[in-house]
This record gives sequence, structure tokens and C-alpha cells, in this order.
Amino acid sequence: MVVKTLPEIVNDVYVLLEPLDSDNRQKVVGSVMALLGDNPQAFTKKPSVGGYDGGGSSYGDKSLGLKAQRWMQQNHISPELLEEIFHCENGEVEFIACEVPGSGKKGQSKNCYLLAGVRSLLANDEAKFTDAEAVLLCKHVGCYDAKNHAATRSDLGNTVAGTKNSGFTLPAPGLRAAAEVIKQMSP
Repeated sequence: MVVKTLPEIVNDVYVLLEPLDSDNRQKVVGSVMALLGDNPQAFTKKPSVGGYDGGGSSYGDKSLGLKAQRWMQQNHISPELLEEIFHCENGEVEFIACEVPGSGKKGQSKNCYLLAGVRSLLANDEAKFTDAEAVLLCKHVGCYDAKNHAATRSDLGNTVAGTKNSGFTLPAPGLRAAAEVIKQMSP
């Protein structure tokens, strides 16, 4: 009998579990642990803070990418919370909220940039967006101030990386800030 190495065994188990959803993976692992005489409770789901356990891999009718799933889990953002802000249909994600929190038009505009990044993260698994997408969002909620928009955009700090011409991305501080905005918008 050929004895496999630990990495080979891990790979074999991965191949078997990969097609299953999170709930069934945990059931299988828990059952195997019980058969081996170990504690299966160590492998059962525990609810997380905010009620989102990260087990879902879809939003609306769209399968979410790994980055979006990880962001939701890390920030305790539930699909139900997102449904108040974004609508997903036919694989497209659309911003539907009427209001965005923020101190005046400047604060709201900054938050629109963060939300544009989240919309893109949900739609494409990348928090990359164009200036035009963010401006459209600002106009949608009524906070676009043509005279001061360039100054507001340059005051985004470390929450948004990039330029008007090359496009923007939400780095880690921006993703955390966007999660806080979404939580503020929850009913």
C-alpha cells in the first residue's frame, strides 16, 4: 500500500469537496470526524457577528466571486443588507437606493465613490470603476456638485486609488469604509 503525503491527501479531499456548497462540505467533514472519533462540532457552522456566516456564494441571480464573498464575510455584510442598496437581475448589479449618508454633498459624493466600487465588486469581483460610474451615482442621489466635484474627488484619501483618466479601485481601507457606509444605510 502506497502511503500518501499530507499535501496529497489534502488535494484529494479538496477535489472531493470542491463541487459541494459550504453547508454540505461542513456536513461531510463533520461526519468523517465523527467516524474517526473526533469532535464533529469543531467543524459545524457557527453564526457570526451581524448574522452573516459567509456561506452564500450568490447574490440575487448572480454567482459572486471569491473577492466579493470574502469582503462580505470579513465585514459581516449579508445579502439581505445589500438588497436594500443594490438590485441584481440577469447578472447585472444596479444601485437602487435613493439616499447616501454623508455630511453634505461632499460627504455623500465620497460615499458614492465607495459604493461605485462595491457595485463593481459584486458585479465583476473587482472593486474597479470609472469616474463616469461614480458621477452617475452622485447624480442619481442628487449630490453631484459640478463646481466642487474635482476637489471632492481629490480629497478621497486612501479609500480610493487611481485617477479620473485611468479609473479607480477600492484598496483595503476603501473596502472597509464602503462596508461601514452600507451598514449605515441599513434599515
